[in-house]
Amino acid sequence: MGIFEKGWETPSPIQEVGIPMALTGRNILACATNGTGKTGAYCIQVLEQVVPSEQPIQALIVVTTRELALQTSQICIELAKHLDIRIMVTTGGTDLKDDIMRIFGKVNVVIATPGRVLDLM
Repeated sequence: MGIFEKGWETPSPIQEVGIPMALTGRNILACATNGTGKTGAYCIQVLEQVVPSEQPIQALIVVTTRELALQTSQICIELAKHLDIRIMVTTGGTDLKDDIMRIFGKVNVVIATPGRVLDLM
């Protein structure tokens, strides 16, 4: 992963606690202030479990806003830089028809807002 390229030499406290728990398959509810690595904590464990050669979509990350979806997708793309993992972001305000076409392509991880998930169902 591009973890070291992002400058993440050591995990933040939230990552240190959250990643090992998530890798065991447990659900996590964690609170931390902005900029402490929460997004990295769940993106790392999601990407760790993706098998790029397998289809269809293996992970769905649902976030509350378009801005958060774009930020989360950028972090996932950076972390997956050296992996053959395809990441797609879809939110309201984009062409639904295009998103439907893309989702049937090779996509491993989808990052979406709740409304767009409902649109795609």
